[in-house]
Amino acid sequence: MTAARYQALRTLVEAWLGQRKVAPAGQITVLRAEVLRAQRPGLVDIVAQVGQRQAHLVAGLRGVTDEPHFLCSGEEATLGLLDDDHGLAVCTDALRDAQLAPLLLASVRGVATRPGPVAVVRDDEDATVLDCGDRGDLIVFPWLAPRGRADVDLMVALDEAGFNHVAAPLVRWVWEGRDLGVVQEPLADRSGGWALAITSLRDFYATGGAPEAAGGDFGAEARALGTMTARMHLALDRAFLRQHELVVDWVDDAEAVIEATDATLLDAPGVAELVKWIREADGRLPVIRTHGDFHLGRTARTDQGWVVSDCAPGGVLTGASEPGRRTPLGDVADLLWSMHQASRVAAAERDPAGRLGLAALGQAWEARNRRAFVSGYLGTPGIGGLVGPDRDLVRRLVSFLELARSVREA
Repeated sequence: MTAARYQALRTLVEAWLGQRKVAPAGQITVLRAEVLRAQRPGLVDIVAQVGQRQAHLVAGLRGVTDEPHFLCSGEEATLGLLDDDHGLAVCTDALRDAQLAPLLLASVRGVATRPGPVAVVRDDEDATVLDCGDRGDLIVFPWLAPRGRADVDLMVALDEAGFNHVAAPLVRWVWEGRDLGVVQEPLADRSGGWALAITSLRDFYATGGAPEAAGGDFGAEARALGTMTARMHLALDRAFLRQHELVVDWVDDAEAVIEATDATLLDAPGVAELVKWIREADGRLPVIRTHGDFHLGRTARTDQGWVVSDCAPGGVLTGASEPGRRTPLGDVADLLWSMHQASRVAAAERDPAGRLGLAALGQAWEARNRRAFVSGYLGTPGIGGLVGPDRDLVRRLVSFLELARSVREA
């Protein structure tokens, strides 16, 4: 690589950082510049060391007279100029370029380019996610982990364990053991779990009465979501194998989290008795690699049923840097807490001043759908081997784990 080209690549990285409003922390060193597609339009995959982090971007190469069309109107995605064997090129961020994004998907998949619409589903510091219709979803990571990503590991493990409620990874795009991105199979007609719950609550708050009588009743969906969650845990058990821990250790950990954040919760009516009861149960139950932060926003409803739409954090528990193990009831508690959050958000949306007294309606919606979710979960064949046969212990554990979840940041 010539000095001039190396400097041009560094300039592209600087422009990309500027568009993402990231101030370079230290010297920029280009580590990789692989031509994925020569000619025009073309693609160059770039990895650069930026201080202590490794940035990852894909530059699209256009002829100087070409007119780019960006995925978001009004968005500036031009990075600069690059002179290569095919002459001078105008470089854009390929993930924001309506013509080049499909070319990148085809290049990563190793298939022929096929035109079609592309939509930006997500674009943040963790990932850029593009919906390319029936060609699949393209996920590209702008910052590389020092090894394989835990969420991609989880996604692949679920698929290999026969769990068909996740968009299967078609290609895992890696470089020197680091995940650059992944292509997932397309999911037709998906609706986010959070959006479905909020829609149900909006309808219920507007009509009142019993939650099962509301036009947007969520009960059947909550039960199906519980079944899907149990199947996810059984697949994770097959993939990573269970271990066993003392239940009292879980209580100690949860109690420490609550005490460090809001110790007054431990003095709330019934909490001391709950803790005492669980401690006296004195048993050992399985722990597995769980999802780690399982909430409605990480799920979606498709024509084929519920799916896990986001595998982050891949079993990495709060405060940890590597995947760990916990009772699968931790994921259950996370999801139930998410239902409570949805109830609060929808109530605040409809009644910001809190004058309509929607709390009782929200509690009724939560009670119905929590029961449905837990019923679907515990009714799944095989799940008793993971959570134990004592349903009273399960209920109390979930209650206390949810209390611990409530003090974590949303």
